Amino acid sequence: MNTHPTPAAGAEATRGALITDRIQLALPRLSQAHQHIAHYILGNIEQVTHLSAAQLATAAGVSQPSVTRFCQALGLASYQALLLGLAEEVGHGNATLNRPLVGGLSPDDSLEQVANTLTRLDIDAMELVARQLDFAAIEAAAQMIAGARHTDVYGVGASGLIAQELELRLFRLGVPIRAWVETHAAATSAALRSSSDAIVAISASGRTRETYEALLTGKERGAKTIALTSDPASPVALVADVHLTTMGTGTTYRTASFAARHGQLLLVDILYTRIAQLDHDRALEAVAATAHIVTNHRVRDARPAQKDAE
Repeated sequence: MNTHPTPAAGAEATRGALITDRIQLALPRLSQAHQHIAHYILGNIEQVTHLSAAQLATAAGVSQPSVTRFCQALGLASYQALLLGLAEEVGHGNATLNRPLVGGLSPDDSLEQVANTLTRLDIDAMELVARQLDFAAIEAAAQMIAGARHTDVYGVGASGLIAQELELRLFRLGVPIRAWVETHAAATSAALRSSSDAIVAISASGRTRETYEALLTGKERGAKTIALTSDPASPVALVADVHLTTMGTGTTYRTASFAARHGQLLLVDILYTRIAQLDHDRALEAVAATAHIVTNHRVRDARPAQKDAE
């Protein structure tokens, strides 16, 4: 079987995306020099449309070849393509939707500043994921899971929490699914997959070795594979048959993997809902049955009921 990575379904979505969206999605994997360029562009979108490559390099404090390589990292053919894309956003008013995602927090920030910063970052991240949604890829992923004999979900650390969330939701629909967050167990389960099964690999960076190796093992066994990452060019994304894009911006006290969870949960919500739609009657029956069971395990209010005033 050919196991060489090929572009996953969904990887094409970013190619037609807004330039500023491409930049924000690429930020976690960019070099330090390229991040300087990215942050300068996001903070000065309209001004950049009037700059030459040399002028942008000077403004961002990098070399001119770094600007050329930055464009290549975004999948753009030239610096001119970058300028044209930014000019189009400015012309359509889209640039105002793309505030620079700066997550710096200091010990001197007030609790209100912390709350406002985190709220803005999380809302921006979810809006960016929403603009990047590839509905064909989501549909393909939903069909894979709905039609699978069994679905494995792999994730480590913060991504493991999202794996367990996906398991919890789909399990209550009656979908045969298991989340594996212990790496040896994940590798063992992957070795037992077949062409009748599906695998969902969750990794914010797309470069978590344990997740990648389990995904690759399952793919070699013939399983249908789905990846949730923030980088369509990452190893995990390239191995998968279908790729769904997430993103998140870290802060001084919060890594990008934790910041990505809101975008990941948005995709989990959409995927869960679509799978429920594919077998509507079974989903309603399962939700009703499980809700009844859970209700019976709630602790009743111990306070005596108050009599109505006479």
